[in-house]
Amino acid sequence: MVTTLSLELFSLAGKVAVVTGAGAGIGKGVARLFAKAGATLVIADRDLAAAELVAAELRAKDRAAIALCFDLADEASVTRLFDEVERSFHTVDILVNNAGIYPKFPLDSLTHAQWLEMQEVNVWGCFVCMREAARRMRTGGKGGRIINISSVGAARTAVHHQVAYNASKAALDSMTMSAALEYAPDGILVNSVLPGAVKPLDPRPKAYSHVSPTGPLMAPGRILLGRAADAAEVAGPILMLASAAGGYITGQTITIDGGFSIS
Repeated sequence: MVTTLSLELFSLAGKVAVVTGAGAGIGKGVARLFAKAGATLVIADRDLAAAELVAAELRAKDRAAIALCFDLADEASVTRLFDEVERSFHTVDILVNNAGIYPKFPLDSLTHAQWLEMQEVNVWGCFVCMREAARRMRTGGKGGRIINISSVGAARTAVHHQVAYNASKAALDSMTMSAALEYAPDGILVNSVLPGAVKPLDPRPKAYSHVSPTGPLMAPGRILLGRAADAAEVAGPILMLASAAGGYITGQTITIDGGFSIS
C-alpha cells in the first residue's frame, strides 16, 4: 500500500520539468513518470513530431505537457528553449539533461570533425542547458534540480568504438560535480545518472553509426540481472533525484547498469 508519506516524498506537484530528448527512449520514460508524479512537462526534442506525440499522450491522461523543438548543437536554439519555458511558466524547477548523440566510430579512423561534433553536442550543448536552466532557477530563488544523463561508458569502457562518446560523457560527469559545487548555495542540486544497456539497444538507423554495438556490455553474463533495462527503470532513480526524496544528494554519479560495472 502506498502511504501518504511516500507520495509526498516523490511528488513533483507544482514543478515545471524540462526533459530534453524526450521524444523517445529514456527521455520519454522520464516524461511519463514525471507526469504521473504531478509535474508540468516540457517535452523538448529536435524531432518536434515525436515530442508532440509524447505531449499529446500525456495531455490525454489529463497531465500538463507542451512540446518544444530545439537543437542541442545550436546555442541560440537552447537559449530560445529556456526563454520560451520562462515565458510560458515563469519558472524552471527541474532539468533532465538527456539529449545527446552516440554514433560509434572505430578509434583508428576517428576524424577530427567527428570528435568535435561529439564534444560540441554532448559537452557544450549539455553545458548550455545547465547554464540556462540554472540561471532561471537562481532568479526564481526556489532552488532546483539538474539531472544529467551520462553513461556507464563514462566510468567503465563498455562498448567498442565509443572513445569520443565516452570522453564526452566523462566530461559531463566532471561538469556535474563542478556545477554542484557552484550552485549548492542556491539550493540547486546537480547529479548524473549513468545508464548501462537500455532497450532498445541500438534505436538509431544503422546508417547513423559506422559499426554495430559490440563489446563487454553485450557479452553473455556481464549484465548480472540478465537483461537490458526498460526506460522506466532508469526513470525511477531520476524521479528520486528530482523529488524531495533526493533532497540531500548533489554532485553524485549514480550508476544504473544491472550490475555490469561489478561483473
